[in-house]
Amino acid sequence: MTTLALSVRALYGLSRGTQAALSVAQPLLAAVVAGAVAGPPAPGRLCVAVLGATAGYLAVFAANDLIDARVDRRGAERLVAAGAFDIDGAGDRHPIATGRLPYAAAAAWVALLSGTALVLAALISWVCVALFAVAALLEAAYCALATVSPWKTVLSGLMVAAGAAAGWFVTTPTPDWPVLGLFCLWMAAWEIGGRNVPNDWADVEDDRPLGIRTVPVVHGPRAAGAVVAGCVAVATAAGVVLLASRAPAIGVVAPVGAALAGAWALLWPAVRLLRDPGPATSLVLFNRASVYPAIVLLCALAGSLTGTQPPQLP
Repeated sequence: MTTLALSVRALYGLSRGTQAALSVAQPLLAAVVAGAVAGPPAPGRLCVAVLGATAGYLAVFAANDLIDARVDRRGAERLVAAGAFDIDGAGDRHPIATGRLPYAAAAAWVALLSGTALVLAALISWVCVALFAVAALLEAAYCALATVSPWKTVLSGLMVAAGAAAGWFVTTPTPDWPVLGLFCLWMAAWEIGGRNVPNDWADVEDDRPLGIRTVPVVHGPRAAGAVVAGCVAVATAAGVVLLASRAPAIGVVAPVGAALAGAWALLWPAVRLLRDPGPATSLVLFNRASVYPAIVLLCALAGSLTGTQPPQLP
């Protein structure tokens, strides 16, 4: 590979490019939910939001590695390719810790992406700027608690909910608090039960020697399984209920699709994990959960074509 190609691969891995791209579906779901009542945002505004969300998620995932670089370096010799597929493995995993990317270059990359995301968020709404700042602070707190408390997983849920909620204000400046609250619960439960705890479960053997405190490391598979099962059940139910409440605009395709997506991406892999706890089955749940919001978004957009009201996104 050329030096340029290696640098691009390292930056892609630092920002977990695949995961970041999939994450853009989260605020777009909020825009769909808000737009079912308020009407669609202007196409230009929507494009700015998509670009800003992309930069923001690339920055947040990269910042995670930047903040955790010291801990990751201590376990650098364990950063080898796993036998099971990991959707986060595209590009170079933890390139700072493995020496493939200088710390200064990574810091500059995070600063550039963060600045871009803030400027684009400011073009949308001050609320989007505030939510981005809240998400960034929660991310920093989450990383700071790596070796302190396993229940930092709650911060990961709040962080994802804050970032996703920004999509609502792309469509309308007026929050519908009960609906927006249910949306945030949906995103937080999905993050904790579908991504955070399963990802930690897959990393138990790497995290334990480093003193990283996660639910699976500290409390074992029984407690981790209870958290996963409870959260994915809440996430699946919340998604179906929320989209069903918007059925006049987005039809029955959206809630039915959300139910099927929840069963395939969340519930069934969680059942398999409970029956056979281990890294491979936890990664199946993590990988499927990672694509869940994108699948539900596609169902919502398809459902808008069958609703009794006009489609709510262009």
